[in-house]
Amino acid sequence: MKGEWIEREPMYLSFDVYNCEYCGKNIPRYVWIEDIDGERRPFCTPEVADIYLRTRSRNDPNRRREDSDLGLTDQLRLIRQNCAGIESEA
Repeated sequence: MKGEWIEREPMYLSFDVYNCEYCGKNIPRYVWIEDIDGERRPFCTPEVADIYLRTRSRNDPNRRREDSDLGLTDQLRLIRQNCAGIESEA
């Protein structure tokens, strides 16, 4: 991955707010920051950032991200398991 984990100050000491670029979840402490088109964008996990990059550039011939071993459907299943911002199916 090209991104990095950052650790924020506890919420009561910091007024900055990070929401996941993909699912919108508020990220309280540990934020995955990915550099996309020269902008630093926050995500709740690296897997979510990977899905975001794959879905936004699926038809882009100049995309920089290499394909994962998992297909898109399998990656979305992983996202649902790991991301509290997306409700899992019962």
